[in-house]
Amino acid sequence: MENDYLELPPAPKKRSAKKLLLVALSAILGGVFLFSAWTKTEPSTQYFEYIIGAQVHLPPAIAAIAARFFIGLEAALGLMLIVSVFGYRRWVLKASIALIVVFSIHLIYLLFAQGNDVNCGCMGNVAPMSPLASLAKNAGILAALFILLKWHRTDDGPVLNIASFPVAASIIAIPFFLYPIQKQLTMPLTKLYTTTRSQHPMQELRKGKHILCFMSLTCSHCRDAATIIAKMKKDNPALPFYFALAGGNDSTRAELFHDFLSETKANNVPYHFLSKEDFGDMIKLSGSDGVPVMMWMQDTTVIRKITVNDLNQKEIEEWLR
Repeated sequence: MENDYLELPPAPKKRSAKKLLLVALSAILGGVFLFSAWTKTEPSTQYFEYIIGAQVHLPPAIAAIAARFFIGLEAALGLMLIVSVFGYRRWVLKASIALIVVFSIHLIYLLFAQGNDVNCGCMGNVAPMSPLASLAKNAGILAALFILLKWHRTDDGPVLNIASFPVAASIIAIPFFLYPIQKQLTMPLTKLYTTTRSQHPMQELRKGKHILCFMSLTCSHCRDAATIIAKMKKDNPALPFYFALAGGNDSTRAELFHDFLSETKANNVPYHFLSKEDFGDMIKLSGSDGVPVMMWMQDTTVIRKITVNDLNQKEIEEWLR
């Protein structure tokens, strides 16, 4: 007698705990890569461009291209790790391993060349890291990537295998459109010497390397920066800091300046005062909307704009060599 009932299809296999853990590990690693790419764009790509130029000794134009390429590459690898798409012959994992190895070799060089008291730039200014800390991070990432390479098998299929290449290329190209390469900013410092509304600088700022700082006497962040700068200057009097100050009219300036120096101990830093109008003009020309504005200057070209947290004596001394 024939069976009149239909046989049910076999129940789908449940994902094993091991498989789920590997998927989660891949997603976490992808998030780390994406976060790393994002930090290199905050608040702009300028710092990462400087890091590449200074640490790898590349001209600014090449450093700008390299910065955007690595940001895009990290983002592309991160997105594909998140969705566990590894591409033809698992090239995504292999490229990720190669990238981390290259970064680690550079970190070892940086450690011997500049020591451990510098920001390697791996996480931009969002999460400053020393070379040793970054090497430890990379060791963990490499271990996780090798685990995925050995045990995480995905069924990408021929379409995803091939599509992974143009998708990655498209993502790598995105930073070049989001952050167009711009000509280096120059400051019209001659205006400081020709103005009739302000004092003129005490020294020549249009030639050589200087760290030009526009500060307000009443700004707490300016005072924090000036305090750090004064300590650096005491340790190394050759550091070429210069203050361009705004501090009110003549009737209040003396008292404000006395209070500023008492708090910051910045008597060892050369300075001059700017009128409110000239000070505001220079802030706008620097592309900023607040103070302090601190710029590494090579002649009249802005090499790098820094914040209070970026003040690092070893980095400055390395730049001055």
